[in-house]
Amino acid sequence: MYDNNERQQQILDAAAAVIIRLGYDKTTMSDIAEEAGASRRTVYLYFKGKEELFEALLYREYLLYAQTWLEQLEADPRGGTVGGFYRALFHAVNGRPLIAAILRRDRRVIGNYLIKPDNLFARMGSGVNTPGFFQVRQAAGAIRRDIDAAVIEHIVEMLSWGQLTIGDFKPPDQFPPYDAVMEALADMMDRALLPEDSAPGTGGNSEAGKAIVRQITAAARAQMEQIKQAQERSTPGT
Repeated sequence: MYDNNERQQQILDAAAAVIIRLGYDKTTMSDIAEEAGASRRTVYLYFKGKEELFEALLYREYLLYAQTWLEQLEADPRGGTVGGFYRALFHAVNGRPLIAAILRRDRRVIGNYLIKPDNLFARMGSGVNTPGFFQVRQAAGAIRRDIDAAVIEHIVEMLSWGQLTIGDFKPPDQFPPYDAVMEALADMMDRALLPEDSAPGTGGNSEAGKAIVRQITAAARAQMEQIKQAQERSTPGT
């Protein structure tokens, strides 16, 4: 027998698999029920509709992704560098295909949910503004200060989007080993962005970089929790 939480997680696991396969628009509650080995009535006991189920799935996936990302970053002595940050991020993304689709804003997977005015992404973007990620790292001495933070951000975004979308342009069987790519990417970022006076092998002020990531992660989690609580308050019967 499943307890309530186990059954709910099973339904969310099934929803993730079906939405990756069919896309949000084409997925039905019946598809999710069949994938979960449950009845539609059981699925509706936990979620009043597909949108509510999808947002619960997004919330869960974000938290699991952030936890994996932060654990990898903390375990890496150089995890606070820009290279270490993105190496941990991409390792976390690699194990969660729905998160990869979300980060790409993949319309095949996420579909019309993206154009919903109050979708989860829009609500996340409407939170309290924080200083630019790279500006904060410059101020902490974690990256070089002689390049404009907006330029650094743009270059890193080009690399990041390239990693997320390379499968659209090149067959996966032609990819080099993933770990080798991540190590090389992290090394190239650090060689380009660490302060020039950093001692070799120290990763600049890596601990300061980790502290910045902890603050950003904590703020994102708090914002997600606020969104979830507001949603629950506005849902009849919760």
